[in-house]
Amino acid sequence: MTSYYLLLIQFLFALVALFLFWQSVGYFRRMWRYKRVKSMPFPRSYETILQNIYQYQTLTPKHKEKLHFLILLFIDQKEFVGVKMTISDEIKVIIAFYACLMRLGFTPGEKDNVSTIIVYPEHFIVDDSHTSDGIHHTRTSVLEGQSANGTVVISWQDIEQNIVQEGKENVIIHEFAHELDFEDGLADGTPLLENSNYQKWSEVFSKAFNSLHEDAQMQKDSEGSRLLGDYALTNEAEFFAVCSERFLQTPKAFKKHFPDVYEELKRFYRLDAEALYSSHPDPHA
Repeated sequence: MTSYYLLLIQFLFALVALFLFWQSVGYFRRMWRYKRVKSMPFPRSYETILQNIYQYQTLTPKHKEKLHFLILLFIDQKEFVGVKMTISDEIKVIIAFYACLMRLGFTPGEKDNVSTIIVYPEHFIVDDSHTSDGIHHTRTSVLEGQSANGTVVISWQDIEQNIVQEGKENVIIHEFAHELDFEDGLADGTPLLENSNYQKWSEVFSKAFNSLHEDAQMQKDSEGSRLLGDYALTNEAEFFAVCSERFLQTPKAFKKHFPDVYEELKRFYRLDAEALYSSHPDPHA
């Protein structure tokens, strides 16, 4: 019996050692990749593409430098798949820019669970089938974007419209916010909050969500409800994704109408979006 326990202990120690070895291998591989990417010059062609994005134009040199590294790392690590279209450098750089803008306050590689980006030329159709109470239901939806299990599916047509309009909507930020939300395995509008208080987050987001729901039921119009739009009230997950869009797209207006939600997102993203590109006028403020 004693020898059995000794073997069991040795086996457990071997598993722990193997786990630690694998972790160290992964760490050194990441460091090697970061060092390699860090030494790469940022292509002028990428810079030309970014000059067409108003958020990029207002960033400080320090923020641009960090974003350049994050964009190169993003493009190096992710698989881009075009459906009935060719993936160009423009598509890669623009998607990488907004995905990395959201992570400007994070350390490289942190909260980054997306491995594949699938791009459609325009809206795409998804068939959703499920069975409820013995009845089979089939629903067809036309979508701008979708995300699940480390894969983001997105419409290039909508990305182009978002950039041209310079408005409150951004399908890239929206879908990558869903991936952040799903990091804990639940799409519930509450991502992992290492530096935030769950109770405070829940109180702030629930109050804003329920208040807007009450306004909608009473058909009460307000600047705040118009800023977020009806889609934000679909559920808590969509509310978080839409708020993330407004936080990064129209931060001044978002802070004005939802100051408490803004502060929670500021803590989560470790980023003050209003100060990030304050020289650009907010059309919704």
